[in-house]
Amino acid sequence: MKKMFLTFFITALLLSGCSSPTTASKAKGNFSATGKGYGGDITVTIDVDGDKITNVTIEGEKETPDIGTLAIDEMPERIKSANTWDVDVVSGATITSTTIKKLTKEAMTQAGLIEEEVGACVGGDMSVDSINEFLNSSVDMGPGSYSNAIAIIPINHVNGPRDEHDFYAFVNFKYVARNYIKYQITYLSCTCRSAAVNYWMTAYVELTLPESKDIKDAKVRTLSFDYDAEQEYLAGYWGDSNPTPAGASYEDFKEQYIPFFIDKDYNYISTLSTTDDISVEDYTAGEGRENLSIDFFTGSSVSTNNIIRMLNALYEYHGTDEYFN
Repeated sequence: MKKMFLTFFITALLLSGCSSPTTASKAKGNFSATGKGYGGDITVTIDVDGDKITNVTIEGEKETPDIGTLAIDEMPERIKSANTWDVDVVSGATITSTTIKKLTKEAMTQAGLIEEEVGACVGGDMSVDSINEFLNSSVDMGPGSYSNAIAIIPINHVNGPRDEHDFYAFVNFKYVARNYIKYQITYLSCTCRSAAVNYWMTAYVELTLPESKDIKDAKVRTLSFDYDAEQEYLAGYWGDSNPTPAGASYEDFKEQYIPFFIDKDYNYISTLSTTDDISVEDYTAGEGRENLSIDFFTGSSVSTNNIIRMLNALYEYHGTDEYFN
């Protein structure tokens, strides 16, 4: 029963926006919303008569031909026929489709077709902290129980064109050892593929508990997308293309990029946003990297940059441990 309620709780709060849209009023006219798609701005305009969407127009000239443009061509009829923003995305054009859905929802809110959401996740009684408290107090999880603590944490995702997106990551595992903490964290890295293969990454990370008790001194002890530090358990998962479209394989990442972060403290990691912030001198200073180039990974920026974003997010969560308080 607890598991069923937990699933319903998370679904209701996080996936449905914390409240259910309902018909609010009758309107007539056209309403528009503009936002970033995959290649540039997209504008969705809906014509409304009473409680019906009578026409949908979508503009997005910078979307990828025969990919994003498929969504621009097909989504209007789906939205009009269903009379709602909540329709299936166009296969292969997930980013553009999702943006169109979001903008349609905004336009419908303007028209009064759905109530403006006053959700638990934004400005309501619930917060991410209170959700995490619920997750670890309502069942047998957390310190002194049968399972390790879990958490939902914010992560500042960046895509290939360097657009910023606010996402959540999931800390599936936290175990406090003598002078470090083990973590397993799952996050979305690549957003450029079809939803059919848009798998999430899972990293196994160990962050130290420095004697100074200053989070800035905490270091990356282990970073892996497969086995844990003892090579006993498959604790990570590489969810990106292998190789990436730029030609970098997971083995390349494992041998030439991931080791760069070992022993880096938060004082340094927090200065990084993308690989552009890693100097050649810093990158080649590590053992075995003297003749390597960080430029090799710039074409695989989604994976490289979001490893940085993941570490920053996890460090922030690491700093909330009672050890630092």
